[in-house]
Amino acid sequence: MNIIIPIGSSLSIITITLLFIINPGIIYSDNNSNNNEPKLYCSSCKFLYPSSNKKMEHCYTCNVCVCKYDHHCGVVGKCVGKYNTFLFSCFVLCNSGFIFCFYLILFNLIFVVFAK
Repeated sequence: MNIIIPIGSSLSIITITLLFIINPGIIYSDNNSNNNEPKLYCSSCKFLYPSSNKKMEHCYTCNVCVCKYDHHCGVVGKCVGKYNTFLFSCFVLCNSGFIFCFYLILFNLIFVVFAK
């Protein structure tokens, strides 16, 4: 039982470190492509992209386009996209137990203090 907390915190540190390092799926300009594939245009980035990246969305916080964009995470400070969605899910699962315990302790303290 005493080994659960060190394993959980170690996994949490590993996943957040990998989230900081790994590219979320930022799409760079494809203006110099020679093929005749139809292009998509991002008005914010002013770039043309191959139409194979149909699930591309622009993140206005990072000011980049991300393939399979999910959201911008304020905790990690990066977008969650094609290449880091699984890591983000692992990070949330690793920390959900700690967050649950924190709120459990907080609500019990509030109940003890204000239940007079």
